[in-house]
Amino acid sequence: MPAAAEVEINFSPLAHHYTLEEFWEIPDPNDRSHYELIGGHLFMVPPPDPPHGSIDARLVKSLVLYLAANGIEGEVHHPREPIYKDIDTYLEPDMMYVSKELKNRMGNKRTSADIVFEYISRSNAVYDRTIKAATYLMLGVRELWLIDPATVTIEVRYVAERKGKPVWEGRHYSQGEMAESRVLEGWRVSVDELFEGLV
Repeated sequence: MPAAAEVEINFSPLAHHYTLEEFWEIPDPNDRSHYELIGGHLFMVPPPDPPHGSIDARLVKSLVLYLAANGIEGEVHHPREPIYKDIDTYLEPDMMYVSKELKNRMGNKRTSADIVFEYISRSNAVYDRTIKAATYLMLGVRELWLIDPATVTIEVRYVAERKGKPVWEGRHYSQGEMAESRVLEGWRVSVDELFEGLV
């Protein structure tokens, strides 16, 4: 039986438009990086920098405790759990919250999330704040948290409408402040506690 042909890796949108099926055939890089696909265009996402794991552990604890204390049914997912859609798009958020209502509407295919969390590293800051954030907006994500240890800030974006189109609006929270969710009303995260001892 002949070996399967390797899918060529090309990052220029002028050179190749990848389908989801082609994307799934691409082998993972050997350096803990991973690939993402947006509208058929391939992106390489570098491995995370510290204190990515510690921030994730603290944030997920806060979120899960809030959900349990308030009897809210929903799921919290991490890579390699993706959001993917037949518009040749596949993204892996650092963390996401999917409500029971949204999960039931989507069925077996996760095409969106209620809240997405991205932990900013020097290597991915521009991508996460621009291309990836804009893609989440188009995929119907209702709220986006950008957690940045370099600036010790949490930026919370939420969906608004301008001239009939969805846009991100929001605010930055810095030391001494509590970041607040609109999707999960009453859930607040202390910037000081989230970053304590990490930066």
